[in-house]
Order: sequence, then C-alpha cells, then structure tokens
Amino acid sequence: MKKNKSFLSRLFSSNIFLLILSFILSFTSWVVVSFVSDTNIKTITIEKVPVSIDLPESDYDYTFFLDKYYGVSLDDSGNPLVDVVVKGNAIVVGSLKPENIDITGKINIPNNAALSPQEYTVSLNYEKSGVLTNYEVQSISTSTLSVYVDQPLEKEFDIVNSCTFKNTDNTKYANLTLSQSKVKIKGPESLINEISSVEVHGEITEEGTVKKGLVYKDSEGRELTDAYFTPSVENVSVTAKLLPIATVNLKVEYKNKPSDVKTQANISPSAVRIAGEQAELDKYKNGLTLTTLDYAELKNENFEQDFTITPPDNCKIIADENEKSAPTKAKVSLDLGPYSENTVSKKITYDADGYTYTFTPGDISIQLYGDETQIKGITSSDIKLTVDIPDDFKSKLQELKSGESVSRQGVKLKPELSSDYSECWIYGSYTVDQVTVTKK
Repeated sequence: MKKNKSFLSRLFSSNIFLLILSFILSFTSWVVVSFVSDTNIKTITIEKVPVSIDLPESDYDYTFFLDKYYGVSLDDSGNPLVDVVVKGNAIVVGSLKPENIDITGKINIPNNAALSPQEYTVSLNYEKSGVLTNYEVQSISTSTLSVYVDQPLEKEFDIVNSCTFKNTDNTKYANLTLSQSKVKIKGPESLINEISSVEVHGEITEEGTVKKGLVYKDSEGRELTDAYFTPSVENVSVTAKLLPIATVNLKVEYKNKPSDVKTQANISPSAVRIAGEQAELDKYKNGLTLTTLDYAELKNENFEQDFTITPPDNCKIIADENEKSAPTKAKVSLDLGPYSENTVSKKITYDADGYTYTFTPGDISIQLYGDETQIKGITSSDIKLTVDIPDDFKSKLQELKSGESVSRQGVKLKPELSSDYSECWIYGSYTVDQVTVTKK
C-alpha cells in the first residue's frame, strides 16, 4: 500500500500528467456539452437519399417510370434520389448519411381504384433510421413525384429526317445525312405504342454537322411528350453538305442475246439526276445499269416492265427542276413482236463409260424464237444438249455393282444453239423428269 500511495503521489505531482488529465477532462466536457447544448445547432443538406416506391398488388407486371423532367435523378437500381435538409446538433447532423433516413413514396390512387396504366402522383414520407435521431427534417427537395405506371416495352423506330438545308446554288444538291437511321426507345407500353414516327427537325443554313433532338409523333402527326421515354440516344448528328449533280443515262444489260439481234430496249425516263461525290459520279459516265434482260426469258412479243432505280453507293437520285419528286422506277420496253417462233424435238443422250443412261421422257421439245428465215432451217443437230448430272449422284454411281440401277428426278438440261443462227435464241429452262443409270 505504501508503494501505491507513493506512486499516486508522484503521479499527481507530475505537471505533464496533470496537463494531459486536464485536456482529457476538458475535451470530454466539451463533447458532453456539445451533444446537449442547443447553442451548437447547424442546418445541412444530405444529398442523394434513395426513395423506395412500392406499387400496390396487381395482376399485371407493372413497374413505374419517373418523369425525367422532374429534376430527380435515379440510382443504379432505378430508385429516385432526393436531397433532405436536416437541422440539429452539429456533431449529430454532421454524422448523418443517406442510409440514416428512409424515404418512402406512396402512390395516390383516386377513390382506391385498381392500379392501371396512367400517370400518378407519389407522396413522399420520411422515417429516421439508426441511433442518430436527435435532429429535425426541415424539408425534402420535392414533396411529390410524378410517375407513369405500366408494363415496360422497348421498340425500334426509323428516324425520319425532316430537317431542311437552305441552298441557293442550283448546281449543287443540299444533302442531309443522319449519324444513325434507327433508335430504340424504352418506356411505358401504352405510351410507346402511341409513337408512329420519330423525327429530327430544324433548318440548316450552312455546311457542317449539328446535333438535333428527337421528336415523337402519333399517327395523326401530333407531337408526344417524351417525359417517360428513354431512347438509346437523346439526339443525332445531322451533317449538311453540298454535293455535285450529274445527269446519268439509264441502260439495260443483256444475257443470252444473239449477236445479230439489233433491237434495243427503250427506257423511260432515259436518264436521271444523281447527286454524290464527284469520284463516285465519274464511275457512271457510261450509264447506270437498271436491269439485265435474259433472252432465255423473252418471247416474240412486246416486253414491258417497271424496274426500281437503285442509286450508286452514297449517292442520291434527285428530282429534276420540273419534277415534284425524284423518280424511283423506270419503264423498260423491248419489242420482239416481229420475230418468229418454232419448236424442235431433241433426243436426250448421255455417254459415260461403263454405264447406260435412260431418260424419261426420252426427248424434249425446245422452244425457239428469232429471224423468220433462220428459224425455219434449225434442226435437232443444230442444238447441243448438255445433261447436268449432279456430283452427288455421280458419287452414288460408283457404289453400283454390275446390273444395278439408280434413279434421279429433275435433272437439268442445258440446250445451246449453233452460232450459225445468230439472230435466233432458245427460250425457257429445261429439266428431264427422271434419269435411270445402270452399271454395265
């Protein structure tokens, strides 16, 4: 005991110990007073407190969509975030975190009706959470929210370019292109289904690229609010450029055309105006091919058909000064009426060592058109007939034993007319009903 008293006596006689003890007691007293004192009051804002919104039970898979113009952001889970102003002891309020305040949203349903796809107002309420409760909630950045309740839907739409480009140079075409042609939009099912078109609007006065927002319209052309829409992009880039213009002739290519048939197709319109980069336009100085006419598909009659005009890559067909709109189709006429017709019977044969080929039927009737004088002189010997035996059928033949047979239906035939008859052609395609092959 004496030793202990001696130690305590020495300890309390130490100025350093007394200084430390005095500091600890002072700090403790300050802390205690700070917690209980009303004079150390502070008002702060706790930012980004999540709001929990529970939907009433429903037979449908409803969710809520927040009005994006309400000034409220969302967290990664889709919960609205609000700011809460609190007042209280500086130490207490300084220790508060968003998780210390529970904000809940209650959907106000008129007359306790069943939940249905429509816009609702959500009232916000708070509850203190945790051990720090000695403070007052002064205000929430918004006391209500606007939400739309419905099943979610995502649809893809073409973007319609409704911008205009003012151009006074008649030798150039004012071309407008969009950075993308389609957009995906998420939102309430009933509102998404109201969208008929997605457009970009505006007048552009000079070359360059500008950003334009999306405009949503219904089937009657009325603009829709996009408060509850979430597009894959909020805006698109519109590029304006003045392109050179060239007048390009339309032409027709031919297949299986006899060398001495001089009849040419008439095309209406015979030429179109095309706007594009000069290097691309230069490729079509000799004309733009509209279609290819195969004489194997043409009879001795007046052929007439409309064909779609396909512009070159990165080019555009434009209207003439006297036209309201650019032509999209051209009519092709080819008068083969003056030519005569004839049919020639040809026996089907095929030679292969070690096998016998039998065809059903054994001959075919070949349809011919051409010059009246030439066509009368054509005989079966003037036609070479090739039998197109498929490779997989030839493989089966190798498996045959002597005397065995195998058959195949629908084998193609390729007739070819002698070049001596340079103003006649073979019409149609030909197949034989069946070929039977027997190994010798």
